[in-house]
Amino acid sequence: MKTFDDLVFNPHELGGGRVQGTLDLGNDILVSVVGGPGLYGNGVTTFEVAAFYQTLNQHVPMSKNGDPVSGWNTKEEVTEIINRLENL
Repeated sequence: MKTFDDLVFNPHELGGGRVQGTLDLGNDILVSVVGGPGLYGNGVTTFEVAAFYQTLNQHVPMSKNGDPVSGWNTKEEVTEIINRLENL
């Protein structure tokens, strides 16, 4: 199973100290983890998570309400999300 530590972070295309890491789960799902100013996580201890079905080019819902992102996640919570998405 993949974890937060499998993410490789680079500067986000928006700049301004924001970071982004992506992870291909191998099941048509790509996870994007971001953080920094103006995002739902600071990029150091908390992170915003979104996931996409690559062939459908649409979001994987992050909640029962269909929210496209999950915000303010700890590293451990990001790992839990990754593990849940790996099993879809």
